[in-house]
Amino acid sequence: MDRESATERIPLASSEDLRVRWRGLALIFDEPTLNRLVALLAERIPEIEDLKVHVTPGELAVTAMIHRFGVPLSAKATLSQLRLKDGFLAFVLDKVQALSFIPIPDQLLSYLVQQAPRGLLTYYPDDRIMVVNLAPWMPPGIDLSLERTVFAEGALTLEFGDGSYDLGLVLGDVPGASDQD
Repeated sequence: MDRESATERIPLASSEDLRVRWRGLALIFDEPTLNRLVALLAERIPEIEDLKVHVTPGELAVTAMIHRFGVPLSAKATLSQLRLKDGFLAFVLDKVQALSFIPIPDQLLSYLVQQAPRGLLTYYPDDRIMVVNLAPWMPPGIDLSLERTVFAEGALTLEFGDGSYDLGLVLGDVPGASDQD
């Protein structure tokens, strides 16, 4: 692609705009990294222990020990249709089972959402969609558009489309950062 057609696709910034832009971005999370990240979320929900992410070709699964009425229950969920928009990660819970074969009722999933800190999780039982509020951990001023997810052995790849990051939030106090050339 020549430079002129590439410039036409990405709107040029005004002289006062302090945005860095990209055309396509792929982030690869290996299982150990994913597990460290989900552990941060799980520690905020006392009824969930040992939350682990497993990535295999074509599948993303989560296992955990869930405590209900003081009884530990081993659970596994298969996730699909990951979406990220405005700091909210949404996914469909395709299969949620205890002991590898007993379906877990939506009431238990709703209970876990209620035990989470306010605003962290939202569950839509009719569509089996779970939403995690990642906004507190996302850099302010970032514009991401998740286009595709790839599940490979031991790694999850998030492929983003065109996006940008507002450097004004970082450089706003730097003398001359907003001066025009």
